Amino acid sequence: MGYSMMSETVRVDASRLKRFTERVFVASGSPTNEAALISEHLIQANLMGYDSHGVIRICQYLGDVKKGRIVPGAPVTLKNQTNTTAIVDCGWNFGQVGGYRALQCAIEKAQTHQISMVVTQRCGHAGRLGAYTQSAAEQGFIALGFCNSPPGDGHFVAPWGGREGRLSTNPMSFAFPCGAEPPILGDFSTAQTPEGKLRLHLNQGKPLPSGWIVDAAGNPSTDAAAFYGPPRGAILPFGGDLGYRGFALGLLVETLGGLIAGTSSVQPLPGNGLCLIVINVAAFLPPTTFAGLTQELRDYVKSCPPDEKHREITLPGELDFRVLQDRTASGIPIDPQTWEQIRDCAASAGVAWSDTSVTS
Repeated sequence: MGYSMMSETVRVDASRLKRFTERVFVASGSPTNEAALISEHLIQANLMGYDSHGVIRICQYLGDVKKGRIVPGAPVTLKNQTNTTAIVDCGWNFGQVGGYRALQCAIEKAQTHQISMVVTQRCGHAGRLGAYTQSAAEQGFIALGFCNSPPGDGHFVAPWGGREGRLSTNPMSFAFPCGAEPPILGDFSTAQTPEGKLRLHLNQGKPLPSGWIVDAAGNPSTDAAAFYGPPRGAILPFGGDLGYRGFALGLLVETLGGLIAGTSSVQPLPGNGLCLIVINVAAFLPPTTFAGLTQELRDYVKSCPPDEKHREITLPGELDFRVLQDRTASGIPIDPQTWEQIRDCAASAGVAWSDTSVTS
């Protein structure tokens, strides 16, 4: 069947799910090559354990297409180019289409001019930020990524000391090559959680960890429904009692992901703003020397004896790549409610799971 039930969780074959997802976006009006890019991005997110940024987004994206917030197939153009910088006007196409064009532009500029910074305008939801920095690192570059959201896509995060949202979850990411090992990859929200994780907990009927959200009155809550309301609650900046640090980083992301591209942080626009900074290692030292140094650092850090709560020291991204291996072999787990929502949304676009095969 391409999926199996395990403890009430659907396990879906990644290859079949990718083909299914691609068909959904073609049905929504995307050219085949762009639909393949979007589906590859979502499936990779699931495979690496970022379920909040995987196929759960299908319904959101189809809804955005119906509302005109996403324009499938819209042209993506470069503006205000210099040797090391550019603005990518995504034309309200899918965020992944604009995001990977921005990444390609940044890498090309860094190859020639050693360092680059590329930002986006009119970009739809860009998905997992770490996918872009990971891709750059797998090509031998150091990369930094920042992603904001104007109010139209949800200012869910309260400023430090507040109880109403004024920022999005504003993630940031970095990645750099690490010799023969997978890249060292950091990818995290400047809030206590991305909104997608709240949605997963709501669908699964699970309580939230304490310290993630407050309700509309500003009271701490572990009930995801208290966030969604109405009236809506708020996500807290990351850091717990040191949440002012997460708030400060959120403002940094807001500036690099939005303001510097000329995008208002107040106007009710949809989508994301991306900022990608790419550094050519070869501008500083031979890539083989850098690989040796990062491998040396990796081995040194991992040689630290673990404390009583941990079996080993793991580096940023290391567990994600282990999840990738496991899910590639055993399938992607999706809770029954989310799986039903995805199939219903796909059916509304004329695409049935039962009609999808791995080889179709």
